Amino acid sequence: YLDSPHFVHEFTKEDLNLLTVMANIAAIRIEHARLAEVEAAERAFARDMSQAADIQRRLLPTKVPQAPGIELAGYNAACRTVGGDYYDFIPFAGGEIGMIVGDVAGKGMPAALMMSSLQARVQVLFDEPQDLASRVARLNRSVAINCPDNRFITFFVGALDPKTGEFVYCNAGHNPGVLVRKHGDIEWLSGGGVVLGILPQAEYTQETRRIDAGDTVVLYSDGVTEAFRPGADEEFGEQRLAAAIAELRGQTAMAIVDGVIQRLTAGRGGVPAADDITLVVARRT
Repeated sequence: YLDSPHFVHEFTKEDLNLLTVMANIAAIRIEHARLAEVEAAERAFARDMSQAADIQRRLLPTKVPQAPGIELAGYNAACRTVGGDYYDFIPFAGGEIGMIVGDVAGKGMPAALMMSSLQARVQVLFDEPQDLASRVARLNRSVAINCPDNRFITFFVGALDPKTGEFVYCNAGHNPGVLVRKHGDIEWLSGGGVVLGILPQAEYTQETRRIDAGDTVVLYSDGVTEAFRPGADEEFGEQRLAAAIAELRGQTAMAIVDGVIQRLTAGRGGVPAADDITLVVARRT
């Protein structure tokens, strides 16, 4: 809006030129102020995300349980600052070791919030290794109540007895675990039931395997098997994962994790991961 105290004064071309210059200067100052506000907001957001990532890392195991005759190792890497993958080790009172892997559909902060909620529920429900299937059913009912319609969680829980080698597990729609025998034979740990959060009244079953000395169990998220090199049509895949574990089976649990991650990184050709990556390895010595 432009005005003048002189009723008969007409604005000239010089007036227009002066106004244009002043308007341009004002616009630049306004844009600089806006960008400064945006930059400050982005710094605050980055700081909050960094703190959220630190909190999320603290929800994951800081060290693995120690049990005679068993080596354990875990690995988690979010493709963004925070992620929706979850793994845990739970030492039970009777000496059994619980192994858990969960994968929330989606990425970023929404998946991370659901992951933290899942972790809290797991800590309450899985206080004993008995009746894993019924505990997963209770977990599913709890998740379904609060889970948005477009979200779900795949979940795998197993309990390994170091003394007998008995491994009881329940797979709720998760990628089948890999059991590599001492001499290289491969078994897939599937079965159990549907993903969590979709059908509140879903029922689950549990399976049992015997883990002998030299056998290795590997649990993982789909960020491992679905990793691929940009421009290539082939994913890393379950068979390539199983072959890698069979090749590494004589090494320590941590060395197996490192070996698989090295193969994934090489297979991506240095390109950042497109999904969260989680690995859990248990090897009976």
